[in-house]
Amino acid sequence: MPAEDAESDKQQLKDAVRSIILVQGNEFIKELLRKHKLQIGTKKADFSKNILAAIDAGTLTRPMIEDWLSEVEGWGNQHIYLFKPPMVPKAEIRRKFEKSDFAKLIDTAVSYEFPEDLELSAVSLTADHLFISWHRGAGGWERTPSKDFERIEDEERYKYQAYRERFDRSVVRFAWRFTDPFCAVMIQLAVEGDAHTPIHLHVRDDLKHIGLFDANPERIPLSQAFKNMTLQNDTLVQSTRMMTDGGHVDAVSTLSEGGIGDVEALLEARRGVNDNSFAGADGQFHFLQTKHGKLSRNVKVQGYGVESRVRVWVQCKREDVYIVLGVIWANQ
Repeated sequence: MPAEDAESDKQQLKDAVRSIILVQGNEFIKELLRKHKLQIGTKKADFSKNILAAIDAGTLTRPMIEDWLSEVEGWGNQHIYLFKPPMVPKAEIRRKFEKSDFAKLIDTAVSYEFPEDLELSAVSLTADHLFISWHRGAGGWERTPSKDFERIEDEERYKYQAYRERFDRSVVRFAWRFTDPFCAVMIQLAVEGDAHTPIHLHVRDDLKHIGLFDANPERIPLSQAFKNMTLQNDTLVQSTRMMTDGGHVDAVSTLSEGGIGDVEALLEARRGVNDNSFAGADGQFHFLQTKHGKLSRNVKVQGYGVESRVRVWVQCKREDVYIVLGVIWANQ
């Protein structure tokens, strides 16, 4: 690559990284630096300086950052809906993509583009999974009074009001690991009113266009899983709600540490409930590293059984998400 092209590529990568750093959790940025034996620092300003210096030095490259992003961006801190997987034979998936409008996106690198409107941006198709990513972004300026200042120049007083540039990067995924009995639509946008409805429609239409589904994807009810999880000891159950026509029953732990399993009266009350009398169930669960050793961190989850929705409250790695989904599925 000519020197001027290499320099331009580095500058584009640095511009993308600046926006990534603003929205990534500190622990995950540290992980990137630690993995490649780069100087870390103590705050985001240090991370940014060290990452940009490593790009200049060539010790942190585009493939390294893309590999890191594929593990952490768009996983966790999201709403996950479970669906029955497509019936299409795995061997035909690539051919269907090649006949669609998205053929050029097969096996593309992680996209750094976040357009204003949701847009299919990348497709990862391997022998064991199909991950499709849609990106949406928004920029803006956020008032930052702590950076305001005044100065006098030529006997005139000037007052400067500061604004901090803000980047909002949101990822929507269709994730299907072929060995799993489910696939998932993962939405990294707030659920307010019907905010997720147009996203589901957009994703559904693209999946139909590709040929993965002929009819609308069918959601997998999760109420039974959440009922069963409240009686297991591998997750800390903060609360559970069991619903029927005309009412619901709640069990809620108010302990600062511990769940309903740590309150004997609540546990006895929960065991006395006839699950078959309740059509729906929700719950708040804590997946702890002490119980699930492969987790990179503790993961707080809210489950909505009738909606087939799981709200993961913390940013985490891809494997963390699948550990959570695996436990939920095992309780079906």
